[in-house]
Amino acid sequence: MLKSLIFAPISWWPLSFVCLVPWLILVGVADRAPRVYLYSFVWAFVFFLINMRWLYPATGLGYVALCVYEAVYFPLMACVLRHGIRRRPIPLALLVALIWTGNELLRAIVMSGFPWFFLAHSLYQVRTLIQVSDLVGAYGTSFLVAAVNGAVADYLLTRLRRNGAVEAAWSARRATWSAVITGVLFLAVIVYGQVQLRSKATSAGPLVAVLQGDYLSLVEGDEVEDDVKRQYYLEQIEAAAAQKPDLFLLPETPWIMYLNPEVRTFQQKWRESYEALRNAAVRNQAFLVTGSASLILTPTDILATERRYNSAMVFNPEGTEPGRYDKVHVVPFGETVPFRFGRLRFLYFWLNRIMPFSGADGTFEYSMFPGSGFHVFSMKARSLGGREFWFGIPICYEDVMPYVSREFVKGQEGKRAHFLLNISNDGWFGRGVQQPQHLAVCVFRAVENRVGIARAVNTGVSGFIDPDGRVHDLVHGDPQKRWPGIAGYSVARLGIDSRYTLYTRYGDWFGWLCVTGGVIGFVDYWAGRFRKQPSGVEMSP
Repeated sequence: MLKSLIFAPISWWPLSFVCLVPWLILVGVADRAPRVYLYSFVWAFVFFLINMRWLYPATGLGYVALCVYEAVYFPLMACVLRHGIRRRPIPLALLVALIWTGNELLRAIVMSGFPWFFLAHSLYQVRTLIQVSDLVGAYGTSFLVAAVNGAVADYLLTRLRRNGAVEAAWSARRATWSAVITGVLFLAVIVYGQVQLRSKATSAGPLVAVLQGDYLSLVEGDEVEDDVKRQYYLEQIEAAAAQKPDLFLLPETPWIMYLNPEVRTFQQKWRESYEALRNAAVRNQAFLVTGSASLILTPTDILATERRYNSAMVFNPEGTEPGRYDKVHVVPFGETVPFRFGRLRFLYFWLNRIMPFSGADGTFEYSMFPGSGFHVFSMKARSLGGREFWFGIPICYEDVMPYVSREFVKGQEGKRAHFLLNISNDGWFGRGVQQPQHLAVCVFRAVENRVGIARAVNTGVSGFIDPDGRVHDLVHGDPQKRWPGIAGYSVARLGIDSRYTLYTRYGDWFGWLCVTGGVIGFVDYWAGRFRKQPSGVEMSP
C-alpha cells in the first residue's frame, strides 16, 4: 500500500516513483492470470476504500459504489500489462506509462469522471516536475512517474527471470531501454521545468481577500445556524476590508440563501443576505463573489416545476444587479440524480428515494440543473489604477475537472480569463485528508492554464496558487493540517501570466494518445489469444 503514502497529507512523494513496482512484479511473475486480475481488483478496491473514506459521511452507498467502479480499471490494466511483459519486447517504462496515463484520463471522463489520486497529484509541491502540465496536462507528470515505476520493475524482472540465454538477453535489452527512456524523460522534464520557473511572464494582479469558515455540512443538518454563519462572514469581510482588497471571495454556500431576483424576495432572510452583501461591496468599493443557490419556478413544466442551480454571484461596487454563473459540471448523486428525463425516468424516482438528501419520505427532488455555459466576468482593480481583468469561477469540484478550468480560460485568440476563483464547501467530508488533497489537485489547474487561482473553501484549505503552482498565503498556513476552528481570511495578490499554453489550446491530446496506446495493447492481447502461434518471444511463467 505504498500508494497510500504518497498523497496529501502524508505526501511522501519520493515513494511515488516505486509505489507501483510490487504490483507490476506480481503481474509479471504470477503463474495464473485469473489470480492476477483478482488480486489487482482487491488491491485497488482496498486502496480506494481506505483513501476515500472521507466520502462516507456524505454518501455511504455512493462511497462503496465508487470504490468498486474505480477498482474495475486495475484488472483491465493488468491484462494488457501482463500480455506486454510476457509476450512483447516493449520497455516497461513506455508500456506502463502509456497504460497508466490512459487509465487516468478514462477515470477523469467516464461516468462524469472522478480525477482523484493521479500519480501527478503526489508531486504538487515539486514544482520543477509539474511545469510540463502546461503542455500535456497533469497526465505528463503521471506519465513520468509511471515510467520510472516501469523501469524499476523491468530491472527487477530481469534479475528474477534468468531462465535461458535468449530470454535473459532479451529481458536485459528491454530493461536497458527502459532506463534510457526514463533518463531522457526525466532530464527533459527537469530542464523544461527550470526554464518555465525562470520565466518573467508573471505580473501582479488584483488584491483578493479569501474568507474561510469552519462549519461542517451534515446530511441531517448543519453544525450551526445560518444566522451564525452569516454574522461570521460579514465580520470577516469588515476585518479584511482594512487591507482594501479589490475583491472579496466567500466559499460555496457560506450559508443557505437564494440570491437571484426571481425568488430572493420570498423570504426575509434572503432579502437581508442580498442587501448585506451588496452593501459590503458598495461600502468597500470592491467586487464580492459568493456562492449561493438559485431557483427558477417553472410551474408549466410537469416534469420539473422548479429548477435549482448551484451558483456564484458577482456583486459589484456600483450596487447594480450581480452577475451570476451556474455550475455546469454537477456531481452525479451528490447534486443531481440521473435519468430525471426520458424513458428511464422510473429509475430516477427509485434512485432519488434511496439518496440521503431526498428527505425522510424520499420525495424531495433535490437535483440541480447544470448551467448553460462557462461564463467569465470582468472587474477593474482599484489597487492597480482601474486595470481591467477577466475571471472565471469553477465551483466546488469543477476545479478538479481539467476541462472546466480550460474552458474558462480558452479563447479564440488568447486567454479569455486572466485568473480563476474557486469556491467550494468541503464541510461535507469532515476535517481530514480530503481538504489538502483537493488543494493538490487544484494546483495543476493553475499550471496547465498558467493562471493564478484564489480559493475560498469552507472547512477546507483557502489561499492562493500562482501560475507556476506555488501555493501561498493560506488562511491557516499549513495545508497538511486540519483541526476544528481553522477559519479566518487571507489577503494577497493574484499572479497574472501572459503565456497562453499548449494545453489550454488543445486540451487532453496527450492523454488521448496514451488511451490509444492502451487500446492497441488490448486489441493485441485479444488477437494473441486467438492466434495459434503468438509472435514474439514467449517468456516462461
